[in-house]
Amino acid sequence: MSKTVLVFVFFLAPIFVSGATLSVTPSNGTFEVGDRVPVRVLVSGGESINAISSELNIPTSIFSIESVSKAGSALNFWVSEPFYSNSTGVVKFEGVTLGGFQGNTGTVVTIYLRAIKVGSGKINFVSGQVLANDGLGTNVTQGTFGANFTINENTKPVVEEAEELKSEPTSPPTLKSPEIMMTSKYGEKAISGTSSYPNAEVLLTFLSESGVKVFILGKTEANGQFVLLVPKTLKRGMYKVSAQVIQKDTAYSHSSNEIKIKVGNIISDIGWEARIAFVLLAGLLILAIYKTYTYFKKIKAEKKEAHEAEEVVDKSFKILREDMESSLDSKVTPTERKQAREIIKDLDDAERLIQKEIKDIEKL
Repeated sequence: MSKTVLVFVFFLAPIFVSGATLSVTPSNGTFEVGDRVPVRVLVSGGESINAISSELNIPTSIFSIESVSKAGSALNFWVSEPFYSNSTGVVKFEGVTLGGFQGNTGTVVTIYLRAIKVGSGKINFVSGQVLANDGLGTNVTQGTFGANFTINENTKPVVEEAEELKSEPTSPPTLKSPEIMMTSKYGEKAISGTSSYPNAEVLLTFLSESGVKVFILGKTEANGQFVLLVPKTLKRGMYKVSAQVIQKDTAYSHSSNEIKIKVGNIISDIGWEARIAFVLLAGLLILAIYKTYTYFKKIKAEKKEAHEAEEVVDKSFKILREDMESSLDSKVTPTERKQAREIIKDLDDAERLIQKEIKDIEKL
């Protein structure tokens, strides 16, 4: 008896891009009560980026927040003005860089603090997101790094402080808002819009139900219209989408009308381990069906071969189940775990169907 072995090799690897980090500088230091402490939030990495959003926690037990400056920032358009609160110790900002920013390191914002009490504390990133300038909203955040500070009693005489670096406040919107709607481009979901401004920048904002924002930059055409693809990097779910147009002099519009879209599928949300297992499952299903059909179509009388095929299918599905179960480690989110369980259930159903087909063939 001759045996045919089909080997399916699937290469499922994400497109790797060099990452970017967000950090606080200085990363540590010792100061005295009364000192004014400027700290900068930096973005670093070789990838061209176009959007940054972040939330930091300032230890208000030792510091008060005096101001947040945008002067010298790598960002040149602010989706939301930098916000801070001394009652909660929160500093938040989100903005984009028109045309993209590419450099080893750039300043995002400068936070001016005042040392108020003896003690120690850490500036932490509650959240941080850096998006690539690739038109897809790819998250290239590789890590965030806070800072540790110690405040001692004041022993120095009062000295004149350096003048704070001032930043110009963002001017109010002056352009007419665009109008957007859902459409398709190259067979993919897209957002189309009309505006009164040719060759202007378009900023699309995708807001998820969990509050995460993804920004996509594009251009209007000579007639002021634009069509931008919905990025495939978005996680599965519902999103609110709005648009703004921005001219070269940074004059900008109010946000457009808001539309809701649903993106993603079960495969887009599960982790790479479960995803690879899912594709291997598909390959083995094809292999099992192929072997069953081609072999038993030619040799219907060989009951022994049908029994062996049944055993092969049983062993293959057993291996798949074990692989799927082993991929469900502590790092898997509840959503990924639920989706993986659904795949395992589909696997059981598929095995029953194939075994039934084999049994039917044995009866021929």
